[in-house]
Amino acid sequence: MFALLLLACVHQPEDTASPKNGDSASVLVDTDTGSVMDSVRGETAETAEPEPPVVTDEAITSQPDNVDDAFFDDTVIHDIAITLPSSSITALGVDPYTKAPGDITIDGATLPDIGVRLRGKIGSFRTLSGKPKFAIDLNYTHADQRYMGVEELSLNNEVVDCGYMKEPLAYKIMREAGVAAGRTSFARVTVNGAAYGLYVVVETPDDRFLVRNFPDPSGNLYDGKYVWYGGYSYQLLDFWGYVADMFQLEEGTDVHNTDIWDVVYALYTSPSDPTWYDSVNAVVDLPQFTRYLAVEELIGHNDGYAMNTNNYRVYFDPNNGGKAVFIPWDFDYAYLHDYEWGFSWYSPSGRLAKACLSNADCLAEYKASMTTLLDALDVPALQSWYDDRVALISDDAEADMRRECGEPSVLYYQSYVRGWLDTEPAAIRSYWGLPR
Repeated sequence: MFALLLLACVHQPEDTASPKNGDSASVLVDTDTGSVMDSVRGETAETAEPEPPVVTDEAITSQPDNVDDAFFDDTVIHDIAITLPSSSITALGVDPYTKAPGDITIDGATLPDIGVRLRGKIGSFRTLSGKPKFAIDLNYTHADQRYMGVEELSLNNEVVDCGYMKEPLAYKIMREAGVAAGRTSFARVTVNGAAYGLYVVVETPDDRFLVRNFPDPSGNLYDGKYVWYGGYSYQLLDFWGYVADMFQLEEGTDVHNTDIWDVVYALYTSPSDPTWYDSVNAVVDLPQFTRYLAVEELIGHNDGYAMNTNNYRVYFDPNNGGKAVFIPWDFDYAYLHDYEWGFSWYSPSGRLAKACLSNADCLAEYKASMTTLLDALDVPALQSWYDDRVALISDDAEADMRRECGEPSVLYYQSYVRGWLDTEPAAIRSYWGLPR
């Protein structure tokens, strides 16, 4: 029965209530006047005169570490209003991944001349006529413009997660396990006055994120997301020579990906070689990596590094001899078992993960990391936190006319993810033969 419930969760419910392909909740441009129309209300959206930008110290490293705590407070729902001129709407329709200018108002504070682009690829991309993911560059025009220290907003549409809670819970578990991971909050979003519904705001891994999470933030941060060629043509990234140069440098100094190549070369050592652990641990923080993998398995992250070589960042930490540490990203497809996508935790897809679990020393460390994680997991506390957030967002989830499932599915997804905490720890202990 549990397996059937899991399979039901993989597929989107058919009782969709979201507008698609230009249905009634889309943003339209009046071709006669050039004004942006709110087609939900049938009115022309009024754009207020921009207020002065909310500015913090341009030198990010000099800002207090907690200046953005109030923004990443998951006990409130922020109000975010995006304003786009008709030229930007047209531009995003032609090229959704290139930033277009606009303004934004966050909880009443207006920041002008920001950059807006759409996010997501095969699974979660939506156009402005639906419910898109947004990346908001607050210092697109004004280099010193921040909101409570934040440079960039990542607004996730949760079209894959009808319950809106997969990502907040997954990031929380990662952080509590000692993995550097983003914080989250919630927002109700409008574009030119049109309601776009409830979003999850995820902290962007950037230079400020590095300052908060690492004693030395000057290392290189790479993006491990897949390279997309259009349609269903893409290239997943892993530590192989033929894709090593495709990792995109997000922060740090361009060294032509030589640090990525160091990991590639270390993995030429056979996992059965007695020197494997020491060779790889010289360039990868293996204790951190096994802890990261343990959480990926605990939360059923089928679209993460271990299972699908996707949705991760790699930071080469100068404070740890330049070793690679892993940073998670995007939990849309979490809370799934490996077999549902044809994977196996006994033999992961990720080259480093597979080699680690094939090496006796690294496998032993992985099991120890998993045991520590499960022993420390406070399920009642997590469920209490979870219930409070569900109560917080329930009205907005119900009112979200752009969600891609009906209200019964919202409740089902929320219950399903909560129930995962009850069943998965024991299942993992059994899977690996760990002490109870």
